[in-house]
Amino acid sequence: MTADTFIRVLREEGVKISEYPGWRTRERDDETGLVFGPVRMILNHHTAGRNSRDIVARDGVPGLPPPLAHIHLAKDGVATMCSDGRANHAGPMAVNAYQSFRDEAAVHPAPSKTSGTIDGNDVSYGIETENLGNGTDVYPRAQYDAWVRVNAAICRHYGWSAESVGCHKETSVEGKPDPRGPVEGYGSRGRFEFTPKQLRADVAERLRHERTWSPGEEEDDMPTPAEFAKAVLTLDGVINVPGAPATNPTWTLSSVQTEILKRIDKVAAREASQSAAIAELTKTVAALAENRTEIDADALVARIQQAIESIDIRLETTTG
Repeated sequence: MTADTFIRVLREEGVKISEYPGWRTRERDDETGLVFGPVRMILNHHTAGRNSRDIVARDGVPGLPPPLAHIHLAKDGVATMCSDGRANHAGPMAVNAYQSFRDEAAVHPAPSKTSGTIDGNDVSYGIETENLGNGTDVYPRAQYDAWVRVNAAICRHYGWSAESVGCHKETSVEGKPDPRGPVEGYGSRGRFEFTPKQLRADVAERLRHERTWSPGEEEDDMPTPAEFAKAVLTLDGVINVPGAPATNPTWTLSSVQTEILKRIDKVAAREASQSAAIAELTKTVAALAENRTEIDADALVARIQQAIESIDIRLETTTG
């Protein structure tokens, strides 16, 4: 991904972004002579320290120059962009483990050094998530939610499944333990222990929804307009659909729409007639008020009765 594409896909997934100064050109390609990519997976880490953004993005650690990941994920869920090129985060990967993520296998074997190694910095995006890594430091809800979103955004962009989401301890031949630790909660779920399997399950669930979805939201079970109309308009006692269902097994919404329009026209015509009768009645009463001596009382009563009898507003609910 280009830097602009990287930011766009993350924001579309609902990730809050911060751009570290110079991140677009900070990489290890030139220094090592190795080209970043093609990228085949995501590798997740914990930082094993506090306030580690500058270390990941700019400073590095003794013996390991920066950048140390592509993204630093803070406790509040803000993802800081640290690099758009090769980053020193993965180290040597066991070939058997790498291939399982590359091929999106359903099972990811324990990393075996005897299978050979590959430079993981060439083939993976690295995410450093702020956590002490001592097994007790908690990943807050906001942080874990953003973690899932970041992984899902990258998978969605490339068309990968959640089986492309890996953790450092699943690929390292050096015995790396990360990530680990308790998670405060996610969606409607309470506290749980972080595991790569659960992270992949949460990413997979997110990929089944639109980018704007949030965990814990109810599924949209609303029927389509056609489904709603069919359910309501064929219900006994509401509107008797002509010929349905016995003689019209190929029920269509258009036939119902036509019948409804016809009945609306009938109601409109009846309303116009009633409005005219009421207007005539109003005119007669007004004349009576102006000149009582010139009004035939019997004729007035008859006209009022006729007008009242014509006020009959009903919606026919049967055919015909």
